[in-house]
Amino acid sequence: MAERIVVSFRGPSGPAASSGSGYLDRSLSIRKRAEAHGGALCAWSGEAFSFDFAAEALDEALGFVLEQVAEAQDGEPLRIGLAQGEMQALGSPEGLAWGAPLVRAERLALIARPGEVLLDPDVAAVQSGDLVTAGLRRGRAADGSIVRGQRLDIYAPLRGDTLANVHKLVAAPALVGREAEIRKLSVPLGCAGLLRAAPGAGGTRLLQELAQRLAPSRSLRIAPTFLPREPLGALRNAFARSIAREEAPELPEALAAAFNKLLAGEGLDPRTAAELVDAWLAPVDGRSGLLTVDDVTLIDIATLEVVSLAIPPPGFFRSVVRIDVEEALPEVLSSIPVVAEVTLGPLPKEAAVELTRAFCGGAITQEAAERWARRGEGMPLGIREALAEGLSTGELRWVGDVAEPRDRTSGRGAPAPAHEWITRRATWLEPGERAALVGVALLGADAPNEIVDAVSTLMAGAGARVAVVEDALVGAGWAYRPEEGWLSITTRTASRALIGLLDAGTRDLWHRMAGRVLEQNVGPLGLAEPAYHAAVAGERASAAVLAAEAALAAAGVGLRRAAAALIDEARSLDPDVQVPELSDEGELLMDPRAEELSIASIIEAAMGEGGQMRASDPHPPLSLGSLSPESLSAGSVPPEKNSVAAAVAALGEDPEAVEDPVVMAERLSKLLRQALVEGDIETLEDILVRLRVTGEHDALVERMGAFVLLTRGDPGEALRKLKEAKEAASSPRERARALLSYGIALASAGDMDRALMETLTALARAREASDRQAEQASARFLAYLSAAMGQPQAASVWVKVAQTPGEALRG
Repeated sequence: MAERIVVSFRGPSGPAASSGSGYLDRSLSIRKRAEAHGGALCAWSGEAFSFDFAAEALDEALGFVLEQVAEAQDGEPLRIGLAQGEMQALGSPEGLAWGAPLVRAERLALIARPGEVLLDPDVAAVQSGDLVTAGLRRGRAADGSIVRGQRLDIYAPLRGDTLANVHKLVAAPALVGREAEIRKLSVPLGCAGLLRAAPGAGGTRLLQELAQRLAPSRSLRIAPTFLPREPLGALRNAFARSIAREEAPELPEALAAAFNKLLAGEGLDPRTAAELVDAWLAPVDGRSGLLTVDDVTLIDIATLEVVSLAIPPPGFFRSVVRIDVEEALPEVLSSIPVVAEVTLGPLPKEAAVELTRAFCGGAITQEAAERWARRGEGMPLGIREALAEGLSTGELRWVGDVAEPRDRTSGRGAPAPAHEWITRRATWLEPGERAALVGVALLGADAPNEIVDAVSTLMAGAGARVAVVEDALVGAGWAYRPEEGWLSITTRTASRALIGLLDAGTRDLWHRMAGRVLEQNVGPLGLAEPAYHAAVAGERASAAVLAAEAALAAAGVGLRRAAAALIDEARSLDPDVQVPELSDEGELLMDPRAEELSIASIIEAAMGEGGQMRASDPHPPLSLGSLSPESLSAGSVPPEKNSVAAAVAALGEDPEAVEDPVVMAERLSKLLRQALVEGDIETLEDILVRLRVTGEHDALVERMGAFVLLTRGDPGEALRKLKEAKEAASSPRERARALLSYGIALASAGDMDRALMETLTALARAREASDRQAEQASARFLAYLSAAMGQPQAASVWVKVAQTPGEALRG
């Protein structure tokens, strides 16, 4: 038994069949053709003859069948059936075989019409969609049973051929039916036009046409693209795309510096950014600039704030803002001077048909143009996607240089919105193509190739690399290249449809991978984007921390609205997350990292002998945002405030402590930590005096004494003492603790770079001494240093190291 493809031929029925007009000669000719294609005669009778091919030889079998169909166009067309399955050789004569696929193929040939090829629905290539079918044929076999076959599309039998037909569509035909709207949106200088357009109505296309018609001195197109949730991300991308097209204007020195900061992702205060927009769009040789804002409700609030400041008079450029039909302008844009408003809906029937013809370069029959204009509901994107889907399925086909319906019923189905046609066409995407598109969609529908690769290959392997799939996606109209090294999905509707095809679990995993990649490739402001992905993926605690970091960065550059929104987002995700505190004017009142870096909290990390810092902490901090002074001490619960002085005094009345210096030293060292947490410097000094009397923990006493000097405002003497202690330490364990203390003191004095080097050395010495306690303390302090130096990703790594000390120096 072997898997074979069986092709059965049946001649014309009726008088032509009994005339004997060359039936034998024709059969022998077909047999020679079959053998030339690798087939063999497996059965024959007075009415039919059949050939079988190897299961993997579908292309050869199909080529053979189509040759016979083409040659019969001017003669007596044969009826053909094709099936696939296991066949058993009969032995003699050689080549004869029998099996279920032979029976099915002969039955299909029996019910086929002359010139028709019927396929068994169980053929693998039919089930996979690799063969294009043109409907179902049903009939009765000789025994009365019902036979069903799929009609092969003999004009475009292979799915690859129909998909290639989509490449013939014109990507950006001339604008049709929107002349009145164009004229109305040519607003006066310093004013704004409001364009209301439903998805697919051609709003983006109209903005592009407007920019061409007005011929501005320079244009700035703001749209939700890569990192759409980064404060000022849309403005940054708009400027970056602008200078990719044309040379930047000369800017005053201050604005040039601000421009470089913006492009670097460091952010700007809104007024400076608005001045930059005004300077960018300043008149040149009597020509004014143009600002367009697409999909305004998807633009980050910081960018919108800049737009609101840049547009109002006195202004020297025009502006047009695009929004959905039913949406209200964001509150931040309520002050812009809107002087014209237009709404885009479906095109009139005549214009819709004209646009349909334009998408086909005029090479489409009138009948087909009318049918597909209706299928797309008269919406420009709907028409384009309906045409693409029709070409993909073969319902619309190119015959010569003209597109026409495949048959009288093609294109007569119910109208549908664009996302429905996109969803249907997406079923023919290769796995790598789909993965690359989903990666771009998640990143804002317009992203650099290397970031797309980093996300999509995590999910689908090397076949999802942009370099592998880019030409196919661009040719089929799924994507385009906005500039070298970037890929953009053609429409936001397509992005939404592609993400919507993912089941919930897979979608969460995609968001998780996107967040991981972005977290390693963005600056502090950009952390708003991985925060969103983490939240969607259900990682609320991580999302809250990332949002809080982005809020801190936004507050630091004066982006009050963005910072406030991110703070609200962080708190909604995790009420306990540490967030910045802002004044009513938006100024940063409290940086949560300032508390983390207070002397009292960071000294705890270096206490070592007396600090009760156990490496076996059952509840380690999960993230940088959850660190607090208490978390550094590994979970011990401090006594109530203002009790430390009383507790120290009570030790003088404790006979056990008074009689045994070791017991006294142990209890004093515990109170030392409490004094640090409470910031009770006087009691801290008292404890150090008492510890000196016991003669225990001399090294700890010296380090803590130096820290008291820091608190008292004498950093020079404190650093001298700690440096001497570092150099005098003899064992790796002592040296690790002395190095860490010195690093903490350097940080408190503002020397972060040296503090980092000393703490890294302390970590190495702790590892050398197998001192897990000091190792954990060093890693925790490195997390604080990283946060203070604006490196949240590194801080997160060090937090993880602190949670698992044994991994500290393993890469």
